Amino acid sequence: MGNEGLAEAAHAKPASHPRYRDELNFAEFPIAAVSDVVPDNQKTLEFTDEIFDPSSGKTVARTLTITAADKFGLPTALDDEVLLGLIQLTSEQEFRDRRVHFSRYGLIKLLGWRDESKSYKRVEDSLNRWAGVTLQYRKAWWSKEEKCWVNETFHVIDQVSVFDRERIERRRKMAKDQPEKALSSFAWNETVFQSFQAGYLKSLDFDFYKSLAGAIAKRMYRFLDKRFYHRGRWEFDLRTFACEHIGLSKNYSNSELKRKLLPAVLELEGRGFITPLPEDERFRKIERGSWRTVFVKAQPHPRGSPSQEADGDALVRELVARGITRRSAQKLLAHHPRGKVEEKIRLYDRLKVGGGGGAIRNRAGWLYAAIVNDYAVPPEPTPTRISRGEGSATAATGVATAPDATVARDAPDDETLAFESFWGALAAAEQEEFERQAVAEASPFHQKQYHAGLAGRGTLWAVTRRRVLQHHFARTRPPAAWRGAGRGGSSQERTAARPPAEGPP
Repeated sequence: MGNEGLAEAAHAKPASHPRYRDELNFAEFPIAAVSDVVPDNQKTLEFTDEIFDPSSGKTVARTLTITAADKFGLPTALDDEVLLGLIQLTSEQEFRDRRVHFSRYGLIKLLGWRDESKSYKRVEDSLNRWAGVTLQYRKAWWSKEEKCWVNETFHVIDQVSVFDRERIERRRKMAKDQPEKALSSFAWNETVFQSFQAGYLKSLDFDFYKSLAGAIAKRMYRFLDKRFYHRGRWEFDLRTFACEHIGLSKNYSNSELKRKLLPAVLELEGRGFITPLPEDERFRKIERGSWRTVFVKAQPHPRGSPSQEADGDALVRELVARGITRRSAQKLLAHHPRGKVEEKIRLYDRLKVGGGGGAIRNRAGWLYAAIVNDYAVPPEPTPTRISRGEGSATAATGVATAPDATVARDAPDDETLAFESFWGALAAAEQEEFERQAVAEASPFHQKQYHAGLAGRGTLWAVTRRRVLQHHFARTRPPAAWRGAGRGGSSQERTAARPPAEGPP
């Protein structure tokens, strides 16, 4: 634990029994980008939809506009997590006061981030960002007291005091009988706090939320969890759902929106939150340019039910052995060629054996994404013989055919492992931004090959894409960092590419 953590932990209040909560207005619309990176020149986000208002008997057009302060910019996916953490700290104090005393150490542990200086700085930056952000709701903020959608404009947080180690010690000596005076604090805006006190809150499985692999899955979970309180089946216009409630780019085509949503859908299916549906039922074409998407709340299966026991597919067992749930494994095999699944299992095992999986914080989530997004597989070096062992792919899967089968095991070069480790640690939106920059800085020849093959996504396109991504990685990450990053060691250059972990390692 760093010096800041030692100082703050010494005066942090012991955590009470968790009663996790989510503010329902914040669950309805995104109040942050769904990525961890926002372009410097983007200062505004806007989300809008229409909804039937039972209080007036009319359809209401709702709009939320988020405006950033110049210095700190728009809130990101990690800022959204910090804000959710602040709600939990306030819940621990039973929403008694809009000023909340806290330690950054306690907040970092609550969020599951690493206890390191970068995390403390990230929390402070996030608090300052929320203090500078303006939310303007136009018929989009539900007033529980008035029972209708109202207009409100406010900063989420009105004031922030973050104490460094020296100030903590000084204030501790000044107020021995009031230990909270030695803690940092923030003050909610009055509009937000009134909503807390009015009880416009819902229960939240915060541990489940933190365990989800990506920002899109987390955003979908919060929104659908709110809606499932009213009924177990919801159908939305695809663009409204994806762009206005999840926060995906409005520049995406319908096919791109489905592709971006699918990994999160598969994860929520596999985790037992939503019922698995065939893709043609999940996404239904109504007419040209118009699609609907359907979500059904999953019902827990009785222990020992056939759906839990009947499947004897060895490839399902191999996926389960690597942390993917049985239901999710069945879904993956239903939508992806078995050969591709086996290929990604081999890639996963190579990274794990070679140490490159050390930077992958959610290994099951990474394997999911590798299958769904068809991660490119680097050439395997000179093969060596391995014997079959527990947890490795078996002959029944076709991944390894016999105890003496020749299987590539020698780790790829340091740069390849470093790239795989770096790529697997990125959220989907970060991968998209990295790929956009990589293509923009590629040679004209590679740009032409990339764009020419983008629609078909064939083998040549995949090879070109891999080369473009890895070349950009080599340009932006110094070779001195490859060995540490690629083989599970620490690398300041690699960790600097991404804010603190979104969840437990």
